[in-house]
Amino acid sequence: MKQKRLLTFIALALTGISIAAPQIDSARVDAMLEQFGNAEQNQLPPDARQQIEKTLAATDILKAEALKQGLDKQPAVQARWKNLEAQFYASQYEEHLVKTISVSDSEALAAYGNLTRIVKLAQVRFATADEARAAQQLLLKGLSFEKLMERYPNPDQPAMQEPLPIGRLPVEIANIVGNMQKGDVSREPVAYQNEFYLFKITASEQAQDAPPFEQVKEAVIQQVKRQKAQEQIDQLLKANGISL
Repeated sequence: MKQKRLLTFIALALTGISIAAPQIDSARVDAMLEQFGNAEQNQLPPDARQQIEKTLAATDILKAEALKQGLDKQPAVQARWKNLEAQFYASQYEEHLVKTISVSDSEALAAYGNLTRIVKLAQVRFATADEARAAQQLLLKGLSFEKLMERYPNPDQPAMQEPLPIGRLPVEIANIVGNMQKGDVSREPVAYQNEFYLFKITASEQAQDAPPFEQVKEAVIQQVKRQKAQEQIDQLLKANGISL
């Protein structure tokens, strides 16, 4: 059997018929090079292009075989494909927003100030936004935040009173706390992981070991762009009746 296959291969070669992998459009290779280059911070091996061409060729061969087997007609496969397609375009839309959003030097500098700021937070946690707003009324009537914490204790309160860089806080919290100064209390309940918080900044200072602004400027700009993009996405979803 092995000898027969070898003879067949030789016969094909002698008649001028070549056996080779499918030709891959260079644009597809370029797109994957860019994708992997961004993920690996442009540190790609010298033979990356050849490896990607080989990978894409293998993928195309398997795709063709899947279509031959009629897998694209199966309802479960079609449903999974629609989900993947929707996720892909959603991510492309987010990247489009990031590329088109502009960030001024003053915005970047303000973001840098927040990212390198260290704060101590006092917090009170509630199951619903209405409960948090009711607690806010107690503060407006003169109850101190410290007394409010005593009324509504939770095990995470001591940990959050340790010095915390704003840049390491969850985005939902950092976006609010970043606009607050020492002594400020959050004006609205802050939603995080299906719970609602009131925060007070009890201490604030700049990190002494923070890198210079110019050294991290581009990274800060990208972070601000992504934050703005997420805000636009949240607004779009809210306008369509979806809140995540």
